Order: sequence, then structure tokens, then C-alpha cells
Amino acid sequence: MNGPSAPEAAHERAAAYWNAPGTVAEFASLTPRPYLVELLAAFTGTEADPAGGTHGAGAPGDPGLALDLGCGGGRNTRALLDHGFRVVAMDLHEAMVEATRSAVAGYPAERVTVRGGAAHAVPAESGTFAFVVCYGVLHNAVDVAQWRSCVTELARVLRPGGTLAFNCFTSDSLDPRLRPGGETGRHLLPDGVPMVLLPSEEIVDAFARAGLALAGPPHTYVRDLDVGPRAVLRCEFRKEVR
Repeated sequence: MNGPSAPEAAHERAAAYWNAPGTVAEFASLTPRPYLVELLAAFTGTEADPAGGTHGAGAPGDPGLALDLGCGGGRNTRALLDHGFRVVAMDLHEAMVEATRSAVAGYPAERVTVRGGAAHAVPAESGTFAFVVCYGVLHNAVDVAQWRSCVTELARVLRPGGTLAFNCFTSDSLDPRLRPGGETGRHLLPDGVPMVLLPSEEIVDAFARAGLALAGPPHTYVRDLDVGPRAVLRCEFRKEVR
């Protein structure tokens, strides 16, 4: 009996990692990054709280509907809710979806929807979201075509004038343990799971072609993670109003 193909086996290994109880518990324990809290406070006109909420400016109003794409354990979903957004939180992996549901159980149900879904096929109408958080997602695309589909989807579901808070790994500095993945920009982890890593400038250009312009200077740096060094691009994009 034939076993799974190489792509199927890689998908199963990736899913096993993201759905593993230890991985889920680690992500569920995280708090929002200060730079996201500051960005949300600026967007909503509230005062940033290092703990991830708001203070000093009264209860936030309704800045609109936000998408937390790749919600993981729900830390950014909570930050969006704390700044007054109504939120759709979405993740490809069911264990992360359940962790996010647990994380937001104390919020009014009508303000948050948590569901499964993929970044290259967001189940939402065009122009739905005022704000999108997409942290640590796009480099997990299986190939460059899927990566580009993710960019197209992010641009499609963001409303004109809306903000995308974005980060992903890049090829600005590559872990020597990565192997070529059969096309430029595609790399394989030691266990065969693919990643798409592109130069920061190419990433910014791809979003620009999709109608999303930088809303400030980009930040690039290298993080030493337990899986190895990863170059990061972090920035905010704004969808052009035409």
C-alpha cells in the first residue's frame, strides 16, 4: 500500500506541529506585542496599555470589523477586542481555533467569531475589514503561488483606507539548515515542511502591486528562535483609496 506523497506528508507534519498540545499551550500563553498594542491605540484613539488593553481614554468605541488571520492562541484577537473592534479570528489549524475560542470566552459572543480557514482563501466579502492582523503566517505558504494568493486575499478583504499589521519571515538572512524547495523563494525545513521566504523588498513590492502601500518605515531584524535564526519583516500597510 502506497504511503502519502511528499507534499501530503509535509502537510501532515506541519499540522501535527501546530496542533500539538505543547505548541498550542505555548501560543496560548503569549501576550500581544507592544508594537501592536501601540498601533491599535493609535488607530482607535485610545491609550496604549502594556498589558494589551486600553486605559485613560475611556472605553473604546466601535472602530469596525477586524480580522486576526492566523490567530494562534488568541493573543492578538484579545488585543483587537480590547480596543473596541468586532473581530473575526481565523486559523488553519483546529487546535489553535479551539485555543482562541477559549481565550475569548469572556467577551460578548456577538463581538467575536472564531473559525477555521486559510489565508489564501479568506471566507469574507471584499472590503469587509477595517483592520487586519497577519503576523507569522505568509511564510507558511506551501509555494510561491499560494503566497501570492495570500497577498491578493489580504488586499481584497481590507477596506479602502484600512490597515494591515503584518510580519513574516524573509530570505534576508537564511538558516543554513534550510534546503532548496524546487523554486526560487521556496525552502524546506529539515523535516521537509516547506516555507516561502522572499526578500523584504520583494514582499513590499508585492503588496504595493496589490494596492497596499507602506504606512511607515518597515522594520527588519533577525530573531534567534528554538528552530533556528529567522529574518523578519514587520510593517504596516494601508489600502489605497481610489
